[in-house]
Parts: sequence; C-alpha cells; structure tokens
Amino acid sequence: MDIQQALRLIEWLDEERRRDRTTIATLEERLGQQNEAVASLTRRLNSLESDQSVIRSDYVPTTATNEALDQMRRDMRQMIEATETKRLNAEREAQRVADLNREQILRIVRELDDKSDRIARQTGEIPAFQHERDRFAGQLADMQLRLEDLGKRLEDPDRRIAYLEEQRRQDARRISELEAQLIDLRKGLDAVRPKIALIEDLSLRNERRIQEIANTDRERREQIQQFIDQQTLMLQERDQEVAALVKRFEEHDRAMEQNIARFETWSEAYRSMRQIIDDFHRIGERLERRINEVAEMQRLSEDRFRQEWNDYRTDDQKRWKQYTLSNDEVWRRHDEDFADFLKTVQAIQAELGPLNTSVQRLWQLERERVALYSERTQDLLKRFDVEPDSEGTNGSAVGSRNGLG
Repeated sequence: MDIQQALRLIEWLDEERRRDRTTIATLEERLGQQNEAVASLTRRLNSLESDQSVIRSDYVPTTATNEALDQMRRDMRQMIEATETKRLNAEREAQRVADLNREQILRIVRELDDKSDRIARQTGEIPAFQHERDRFAGQLADMQLRLEDLGKRLEDPDRRIAYLEEQRRQDARRISELEAQLIDLRKGLDAVRPKIALIEDLSLRNERRIQEIANTDRERREQIQQFIDQQTLMLQERDQEVAALVKRFEEHDRAMEQNIARFETWSEAYRSMRQIIDDFHRIGERLERRINEVAEMQRLSEDRFRQEWNDYRTDDQKRWKQYTLSNDEVWRRHDEDFADFLKTVQAIQAELGPLNTSVQRLWQLERERVALYSERTQDLLKRFDVEPDSEGTNGSAVGSRNGLG
C-alpha cells in the first residue's frame, strides 16, 4: 500500500465518521421530538384530569354550601376572638413593661438624687472636689437626656394600643359587613332553591358525561401506554444502534491506531529511502565531477593537439619556404611525412573514440544502478506493506546501502 492509498483510506474513514456523527445527530433530534410528543401528551392528560376534578367540584349540593357558610362564620368568630385576646394580652404586657420601666427609671433617679446630695455635701465640705462636682453635673444632664429618651420610648406602647383599638374597630366593621353579605347570600340561596332540581338533572347528565369522559380517558391512557411502550421499544432499538455505532467507532479507532503505527513504520522507511537517495545524489555528484574531469582532460588534449597542429603548420610553412626549390624527392618525403601525420591524427581519433564510448558506457551503468535502487526501494515498500516491521526495514535499508557502497 503506497502513501496515496493510505491517504485515500484515511479520507474514507473521516467521511464515514462524519456520516456516523450526522446519523447520531439525526437520531438524537428524533428522540428529542419523541420526548416532546410524550411530554405534550402528558400535559394534555393532566389538563383532562384537572378539568374532570373542576367539573366534579362545581356540582356541590346545597347542604355543603350551608355548611361552608357556617364554617366561614365560625372561622370569622374565632379570628375575631383570637384578635381580641391578642389585643388584651398586648395591652397587659405593654402596661407591665411600662410599669417596670417606670419603676426602674424612678429607682435610677432616686439613686442619682442620693448621689448628687452626697456629692453636694462632700463638695461643700471639700473645695478640692469642685471639679468632680462639675463632672457629675454633666453626667446628671446626660442622665436627664436618657430619661427623656425613655419617656419617648414609653409613649410607643400607647401608640401601639391605639393602633390595636383601631384594628378592633375595623374588625367590628368587617364583621358587620360580613353579616350583611351573609344576609344577601341567604337571599340568593332562597332564589337559587327553585333551580336545584334543574341542577340535580344537570349533575346527573354531567355524571354520565364524566363517566363517558372517564372511559375515553381510560382508552386514551391505554393508547398512551401503547405509544409509550412503542417509544420505549424504539428507544431500546436506538440504544442498540448507538451501541453498534460506538462499537464501530472503537473499531475505527483501533484501525486508526494500526494505521498510525504503519505510518510510523512508513516514515522510518521513508527516512531510509531518503538516506539512499542522498547517497545516490552524492554518487551522481561524484560521477559528474569525474565526467567534468574527463571533459577537461579531453579539452586539454584537444588544445595540445591544436597547439601541435599549429606548430606543425608553422614548421611546415617554414619547410615549404625553405624547400620550395627542392626536387621531387623532397616532395615525396614531404608527402610521406604528411601521410604519417594523417596516420597519427587517425590514431588519435581512434583513441578518442573508445574514450567517448567508455564515458557513455559509464553513464549507462550509472542509469542501470539507479534503476536497481528504484527496484529495491519498490521491493522494500512491498515488504513493508506485507510485514510492517521497522527493525527489519532498517536492517534491509542499511544492508542495501552497504551493498551499494
């Protein structure tokens, strides 16, 4: 499996996970709708029960009305009596507290008078206590202020008593109003009594209707129970589906962990391949340097040959000038020398031809060597796809580099 296939597999797994999440969200939304439907049905059932209880409570017999009025009257009397008792107790308690405060204040005043008399006698006898007398006079003024405050506080119970009396008068007025309302209610009851028969007839009809509503309500309850059972079964099925989805997610997670481990193995193989490629680049650079050296040698050889040729032409021109007037023997020798020179040139060209062939063969060998590296790399990738073993991969990569080196 190459890297592109692994990436496609990861994209497919992500797409499956997104689809599963969309399915779960849809199921949760449907579950919320079902819960809302159940809640609305429950509210409707409660409203029907409350309507039924209101209908039953509306049809109260006449005796129950009279008993309710009597009970109201008794409650009002008890409330009035309790209020009067509380008022009397409050008055007595306020009077008692006022008496206690008054006695305490009088006792404090008497003590202060006694102290002031003693201090006056002592200050009259001893002039050195004049300053102390002034101080005690200031304290006495403070005590008088406190007494005034206490007097104001004692006036509060009186105001409370007046407030309680005002409440008692208001309660008496309310009682008279309630008695007048009671008379009006009695007149209304006398007017309503002719309609009792009609109300009883209506009550019988309403009882029959209530019975029908109860039967309908029982059927509705049965339908609701069936619906709830169906929803419970559907919820159980959804729970099973969700559990299956969770199991699939766990399998996907395990597969992802395996893929991550394989990716780590592949990354190690990639690093090994990267090292091999770097070695190949270094070898290529060395080969290029060698080719450049050979090209430089060839250029130097051509320059030397050109220089020799130029020297030869110069010498030949000199000889041509010197032996222009020579005989045919000189020309024959010249032709022989020239033929030798041509042979020499041909020999040099023949020597340069195999050198070029050797360079081409060396380049072909390097290309075959690179192809061999590529084949071995593909074999390593196939081996990693079959058996993801990082240690074996590292060993084979190191062995390949050693063999290539």
